Amino acid sequence: MMNEETERSLIARFQAGDQGAYAELFEAHHRRVIYMALQILRNEESALDAAQEVFLRAFEELPHWRGEARVSTWLYRTALNVCFERIRAEERQRRLRDNAPEAELALPPENAVSDNETLSAIDRAVKTLPPRQRAIFVLKQYQEMRFTEIATLLDITEGGAKASYHKALLTLRERLKVVAPETRRPNGGTTVGTDADEHAEGEA
Repeated sequence: MMNEETERSLIARFQAGDQGAYAELFEAHHRRVIYMALQILRNEESALDAAQEVFLRAFEELPHWRGEARVSTWLYRTALNVCFERIRAEERQRRLRDNAPEAELALPPENAVSDNETLSAIDRAVKTLPPRQRAIFVLKQYQEMRFTEIATLLDITEGGAKASYHKALLTLRERLKVVAPETRRPNGGTTVGTDADEHAEGEA
């Protein structure tokens, strides 16, 4: 990851009119922004659109940047806000389309399902989480951030981050019970809602 000194140097160059400096900032951060958006929104097209919005906002903001925080922190916080906005918009559209939105989120009744069905079930379950819980779950499970980092990013307390993560785990466990007693993350990491997660929660 780009260090703070390099970030500040690139911002100063961009503010002086060097468009190439913005391209370097974009190259350093866009993959992580896209990945974060993809894990939260669970849709590639929406994630790409969200990332584009984030960097458009950055292009508009950077000429006036005064360095109160690191650009990387601002980018990831903005990415979360854009994702929250899209989730709320999708929820409003879903309510308009269907008076019973939970129907499409029902998990399959079979106890034995294929790997693809398991991943689809995880996607559906994650989508049912409230926006902040979804973000905290993604940042912890997929971005492997510590709770202190998550709290800073979301401007909440560390205890609040831990509590939201715990609530997210409880919700996901309940929704995934019907799929399998142990459901692995799509990236092959720790199972969702395991004792290892709770141990990490207490340590982080």
